[in-house]
Amino acid sequence: MANFLFRKSYRLSTLIKVDYDHLWGSKGVFTTIRVYGKKPKYIFIKEHLLQLNKSLKKLHINFFLTEKKLLELISNKLKIKKYNHLLRVAIKKNIISISLRPRLEPSNSFQCELINYQRINAGIKNLQYKKILSMQKKIDMQKKEILFYNKKNVLEGSTTNLILIKNNQIILPKGNYYKGITMNYLLKKIPNKHIFKVISFLDLSSADEIILVGSGKGVVKVTSVPKIKWFSSSSKMFKRFFSIYKAQLEL
Repeated sequence: MANFLFRKSYRLSTLIKVDYDHLWGSKGVFTTIRVYGKKPKYIFIKEHLLQLNKSLKKLHINFFLTEKKLLELISNKLKIKKYNHLLRVAIKKNIISISLRPRLEPSNSFQCELINYQRINAGIKNLQYKKILSMQKKIDMQKKEILFYNKKNVLEGSTTNLILIKNNQIILPKGNYYKGITMNYLLKKIPNKHIFKVISFLDLSSADEIILVGSGKGVVKVTSVPKIKWFSSSSKMFKRFFSIYKAQLEL
């Protein structure tokens, strides 16, 4: 169970505090923002809020969250010398919930587990996550990520986006899934052209590198996928992505 530093819920219309509700299973959206440094830096906060507000509009939830409003809701009494935490913001039609927890560092020996599943309304980071949470409870999230596939086409991780590297070519899954903020940022910073294609198990097994990226995990090198007997044969592009991401943290 996550060790939360704070968890708060507020009524959306008045921003008056109410009993905490994680909102999982509700009709609504969420985002997870990495918080880093001595003076807390909210990584890609503008991009997170832009995407969150677009999703709220798509679900016809009449609320617009600004950076100023969000920071006012966060506790300023936290005695943290250096932040390396994850801020979760979840919103449904009448409640906003926020929480802060320590970020867990992914292992250097990291595996993927393949599961046949596609997220509900996958293009939006929505709160229909109870089945995914039940899957995640069965694995060590510091050492493993669940990769979802549908009709044997691989789409995304349960908390990350998937990037394949083959012959220095960046390959992204083609299909219905959430294109995350960390992935979009990294792709803009890399001059190599990328392509979208339907990724089969065969594509996965022939990749030189499998890289996972997301707000929570950052940039992770996958070392093996046991189900298809795949093992990493390179770290070249991972090192480039990781250095770009680390530079953004240290700005």
